Amino acid sequence: MVIRLFQALLLAVGVIWAWFFSNGHFDETQIPGFLIALAISWWLTPEIRARALRLNLVDKPDEERRIHKVPVPRLGGVAIYISVMLTVTVLVALTGRFPKDARAGEGGLAGIALGGTLIFVLGLVDDLESLPAKLKLLVQVLAGCAAYSLGVRIKSIPMPAHLDFDLGFIHLHGGTPIELGAFSLPLTVLWLVGISNAVNLIDGMDGLAAGVSAISALTIWTVALGPNINRPYAALTAAVLSGALLGFLRWNFNPARIFLGDSGAYLTGFILGAVSITGVIKGAATATLIVPTFLLVILILFFPIIDTSWAIIRRVAKGKSIFTPDAGHIHHRLLQAGLSQKKVAYLLYGLTAVLGLVAAYFVNQQEYFLKLGGSVLLMAVFFAEVLNRRHQKRSLPPQEKEAGA
Repeated sequence: MVIRLFQALLLAVGVIWAWFFSNGHFDETQIPGFLIALAISWWLTPEIRARALRLNLVDKPDEERRIHKVPVPRLGGVAIYISVMLTVTVLVALTGRFPKDARAGEGGLAGIALGGTLIFVLGLVDDLESLPAKLKLLVQVLAGCAAYSLGVRIKSIPMPAHLDFDLGFIHLHGGTPIELGAFSLPLTVLWLVGISNAVNLIDGMDGLAAGVSAISALTIWTVALGPNINRPYAALTAAVLSGALLGFLRWNFNPARIFLGDSGAYLTGFILGAVSITGVIKGAATATLIVPTFLLVILILFFPIIDTSWAIIRRVAKGKSIFTPDAGHIHHRLLQAGLSQKKVAYLLYGLTAVLGLVAAYFVNQQEYFLKLGGSVLLMAVFFAEVLNRRHQKRSLPPQEKEAGA
């Protein structure tokens, strides 16, 4: 009853904040969007879990690389999708207008909605009935093209003002962006498909993909809302995604009671890839940079990128298909080294948060921005600690629970 009341309070605060304090402006609803998505996801996830159990839609530990020991529902992506899409719809309704630049690509909302829906449906079908890798790749490319057609595009790569060199075949002039031209479409699709699969690949341990992605989304929210970037629509999308993931993490942290599944992992990766374009790469074009833009997004999404890159190299070196699953991922290695799932999760959460703060600092170079990033990090750490204490209390023997009561 207490949890239900708290969820209702979060939802009410988010809606009231959006209605009374946004002044009718869609670009002032990031915090209420975060709260609404958090409340919806927190409430909806156990409902979806219960239905998945009744229908026997579970992930069975029938492979050596599986870490869990008992069947676990894997339809968490449904909660993420509904939370994100419903929250954005509610905010549009409360502010009374659809943002005029959503189709033009300022925030890429239309592209994220269409491409995200395609890739979510793909993942959901794959969760229910395993699909061949080539078919999944084809649909992912189509989702990327759909997002590109609606404004989620990497047209150029901004460069730092101090970077100026000539290698004969490459000429880079400080402050002049690298125009991609015909390479814009393939590079954008490659990025969106790559990050979608990268998040899916790290989703092999309780709470890992959801927690890392939530911190990355919080970082993008912070970067996109900074005074030198000012991408409110991308910030809103990142805020809503982070809220949905943190609400889901309540049920996904070790020991997990539900998994993201391919639907949730693909959708999360796709949205992260999209907002890293609309909120970081495009936004950085107008900011004073001290590092290349591509380095910023690599810092924010470092863990999924490095883990996926290593997986591809490892599999190619062994003469295997890059789509062949294995137990050689970073989280597998850390578990084999003797760390518990919780410690591995906290370690990789910390790595993601620190690199995200470094990226935020490089973009804005302001004490205010670093403080804001630190506040976001503290919020994430606090939430993780609350989860840990709840799970520790739940795992105590009945005698110890009574003694501590």
